[in-house]
Order: sequence, then C-alpha cells, then structure tokens
Amino acid sequence: MNQPTREEITKRIMMVFNGSLTREAVCAWAVGYIRNDEQVCIDDLEAWHYLVEISNIDEMLGPDDYLFDDEDIQAIVEKYI
Repeated sequence: MNQPTREEITKRIMMVFNGSLTREAVCAWAVGYIRNDEQVCIDDLEAWHYLVEISNIDEMLGPDDYLFDDEDIQAIVEKYI
C-alpha cells in the first residue's frame, strides 16, 4: 500500500475547510495508514510526518471545542506544502 501524497493530504484538509469532510473522517483516514504502517510503502518521509500531524485534528477539549483551530490546521498545511 502506498502512502498518501502531500497533495492528497492537503486535498482532504481543504475538504474539511469547505465542509465536505469532517475532521473525524480525515483523522480516521490518516489513522488507517498509521496503524498499518508496516504495510505502507513510505517513500516521502515529510508526507508521512504530515499525515501523522493531521491524524489528531479531531481532538476535542470539550463539546464543540477542538484542540486545533482552523489557524492551527492551516499552519500544518503550510509547513508541508
């Protein structure tokens, strides 16, 4: 199984911003790769780090209060694109 590219990761994050995907859906997708890392062909270590960083954007401090706000997520995107 190939790892997602930076472009694929960014596309999914942009879908969160435009409301077509939830944070939880993106995290579940990312965690699916991370949990199966022994089966993933990691050919871009930076993309892998990007995937790991976005894998917890659904963490919550309380009801409707995410640990990472949109600015935090945008900073992650900018770090890897």
